[in-house]
Amino acid sequence: MKTLAIWRQPGYWAVLLSIIFLTVANISHTIALRYVLLAVCLVWAFVVRQALVRALRSQPLPALLLGSFLLYALLHSLLLSGWMATSLAEWRSQLLMGGLWFIAGTALFSRQRPLSIMDCVVTAGLLLVAAEVFMAVRYYYQHGTWLYMNVFTTATKLEFTFFVNFAMAFVAVLAGFGKGKTRFPLWCLLTIGALMFFSSFHAGARNGLIGLSYLVLSFTFIYVLTHRQQLSWARLVVMLLLVGLGMAGFVSKAIEKDARNQVFVQSTTIGWQDRDGLGWLRMAPLPRLADGREVDGSAYERVAWIRAGLDLVAEQPMGYGFDRRAFRQALFSQGKPNQIGHSHSGLIDMGVGLGVPGVLLWLSFCVSLMVIGLKAFILRREVAGLVLMLVTCGFLGRMVLESVSKDHMLHIFLFTVAALLAHIHQGQTGKSHV
Repeated sequence: MKTLAIWRQPGYWAVLLSIIFLTVANISHTIALRYVLLAVCLVWAFVVRQALVRALRSQPLPALLLGSFLLYALLHSLLLSGWMATSLAEWRSQLLMGGLWFIAGTALFSRQRPLSIMDCVVTAGLLLVAAEVFMAVRYYYQHGTWLYMNVFTTATKLEFTFFVNFAMAFVAVLAGFGKGKTRFPLWCLLTIGALMFFSSFHAGARNGLIGLSYLVLSFTFIYVLTHRQQLSWARLVVMLLLVGLGMAGFVSKAIEKDARNQVFVQSTTIGWQDRDGLGWLRMAPLPRLADGREVDGSAYERVAWIRAGLDLVAEQPMGYGFDRRAFRQALFSQGKPNQIGHSHSGLIDMGVGLGVPGVLLWLSFCVSLMVIGLKAFILRREVAGLVLMLVTCGFLGRMVLESVSKDHMLHIFLFTVAALLAHIHQGQTGKSHV
């Protein structure tokens, strides 16, 4: 009876909805379930609309900037897009859904819950990684080899490392600064972090490894800065040596395991300089190095696409039209037939699609999140503020190299930052309603 009474409390349902969404959104073929979850969350938002409005008003700038970005994208799709019907469809499925998930995150955490949004993200990350490790162990038992650069739970290694690295930021901050603010004991957080690190490394996504390196270095810098008075010189030197040696070993091992890294620098150089070739358009074989080896296709193409995307934005600063394939369509409009899907850079895709104003509005929204998070952490040592700053910086950094600003990855980001903003609001007001 006591258990039944607990689950009659709305706070537990808010936690359950959040964990389900954060976990299954990363798994393929769950779109219908996501829509059902969103519908439930929006009904919830209507029921708690007064608390929702209070939470949004507590930090109005991010909501206003996000709303301005969504409105601009809609008007751009109606008035400036070269492919209006496609742009409107993409606006509804990506940006409008993202805005609604932002509202959902605010509504679910507009009041204090049995688990914070930080613990919810850690739990979702643990569930995803546990499933991945289970599938990997099962594969090893059946085939006798441990797969590298492959994942089982998500469609691609990009999507897996995106969420695992995302969740690791929460694990790191809670382990370093979350004493008394998490349901997870320190040993449990350290174990979860090690499991996530292992899984992300074996996924073999280079941009995921770059994200891990960013997280380790930035967290170390913040930890040293905030604990400088408690750390003796001896402890500081030992800690920095351990981090430095650990990162050096991690990077060298990653380079050793991925043969593409042997020609990485040459490949990126050729990609940046190759304007007239057809290899990066996927209309001809990839170019070769002076010694006859083929370039690293991933490095060559991505750098070439970023360079070509910057050229497209320079030629049409107001953008060609919002679409996940805007880069491909813009190249066609410039007389360059190609077989490219997208540029593999969220910022380039956004710049080509929505132009410079769209990129500036999005960057303004992200900067507002970082400023709010940093201010909350500096002034009140609010752990959620530090997480908000780190995950926003990480998302922007990943946008440079990956198309993460779309679909479920965008929705997870907007849902989570909204919940973090609501959590910060709770810390300011000191409310404790379930």
